[in-house]
Amino acid sequence: MMASIRIALMSIRLVMRTKAALFFTFLFPILFLFVYSGLFARGNPEAVLYMFGPVVTLNIMGSGFWGLGMQSVMQRERGSLRRYRLAPIGPGSMVLSSLLANYLLGLPTIALLVVCAMGFFHMPLRISVLTLLILVTVGTFAFAGFGLTIASVANTMQEAQVYNNVIWFGLLFLSGVTVPLPMLPHWIQRLAAFLPATYLVTSFQAIMVRGESLFDHRAELLVLLVSGTFGLLFAWKLFRWEKEERISRRAKLLSVTFIIPFLVMGTWMNAHRSLGAWEETFSLMSHPLLGAGQHAAPADGNLLEDFENSQETEILLQRWQISMDANAAGHSLGELDVVSPGSPGSEHALRFHGRVAPAAGSERGYVALRYTFLLAPRDPGPRGIQFDVRGDRRLFQIKIERSNEALGAPTLTFVPDSAWQTVRLPAAWLANREASSPGGTTWVLEILANGPPGDFQLDLDELRLY
Repeated sequence: MMASIRIALMSIRLVMRTKAALFFTFLFPILFLFVYSGLFARGNPEAVLYMFGPVVTLNIMGSGFWGLGMQSVMQRERGSLRRYRLAPIGPGSMVLSSLLANYLLGLPTIALLVVCAMGFFHMPLRISVLTLLILVTVGTFAFAGFGLTIASVANTMQEAQVYNNVIWFGLLFLSGVTVPLPMLPHWIQRLAAFLPATYLVTSFQAIMVRGESLFDHRAELLVLLVSGTFGLLFAWKLFRWEKEERISRRAKLLSVTFIIPFLVMGTWMNAHRSLGAWEETFSLMSHPLLGAGQHAAPADGNLLEDFENSQETEILLQRWQISMDANAAGHSLGELDVVSPGSPGSEHALRFHGRVAPAAGSERGYVALRYTFLLAPRDPGPRGIQFDVRGDRRLFQIKIERSNEALGAPTLTFVPDSAWQTVRLPAAWLANREASSPGGTTWVLEILANGPPGDFQLDLDELRLY
């Protein structure tokens, strides 16, 4: 163990003396952060938070494939390993020292990425230092196994570059590192469930954007640990001191068993875990969680519903309607109740609750709540609609359209909190008097609970125009 530590420290000193190595180790990842945050995320702190996971994963992948793996092949090609062969150390010490040096060089880079993301783009850090360290450690361990396995089976630098490029570009474009997974075709999303980079990217995004815990992604992390262990064992067993030594075809075929954990994990994810959660995380990129206790100032306008009528339960059945995915063979359920107390200063509120249960073979179901109201012509017209809301941390969507006419209205995506907040939906066409009939115009407000299976609950109060 001590021999591995000494060799690792010596490798780090050599990197510190090389300008090119310093550039690619520390400055190149920062360049990628600015490209992702400035061009893709356009400086939006919530979008930067979503893109931070891919940036870190890209850095870990690069150090594993092009740093650690290629360095091992280069040392063997140049004969640098011959100096260690007569020393009282074995292949295991050499593999461990490479892994340790790669990990210790990666930690300052991750720290720089965090500082730059928070300092230049005001990214909110919704992840603990310990959780971040665990994800980085597991990811580094897994991709070090990848890089060292390729270095072990490749006989020459040219062969190693071919292997690296094939795997690198596959992971780069199919696992969410460069293109968000919800933007890719559905069949590619299913394929991405077999790729190790997907596990790291989606774990980062779910924890940092959705506020999930490490325990929620224990399966992905376990697979990364198992695959990393396989890779290091292969690198140890197939380690070569001299470039003249060659790996047999049988040994190369044996190393293919490295992908078995990913095949098992991908099959399990496609069969049991809904991939729709990736889309929900992506939706939150520009629509963050509402902060607990946020409450907008009262707005002038017409009050549509405050749920204070003593016969509100019967009125609910007339004004509010629920539709579900039963026509698509789904089994989702939705109910309405009047609950007490309501939002601050209110005695009652409307509770929209139930369960989303998609049809067999489908990943997404829905329960829609619709409210129809008449808007009389007036000058000036209202700018939109607002209401107080609280609920569980599930993704909801809201839009407003003219009755029996699809306007292509924009959809507001939000995740409520346990405390009351105010949600506003701007709708400029509400003030369009030319489209209004003399007696007014009928509008429909729709609130949608959709996505993967699960219970939902949403409390509404003080529905008004502003």
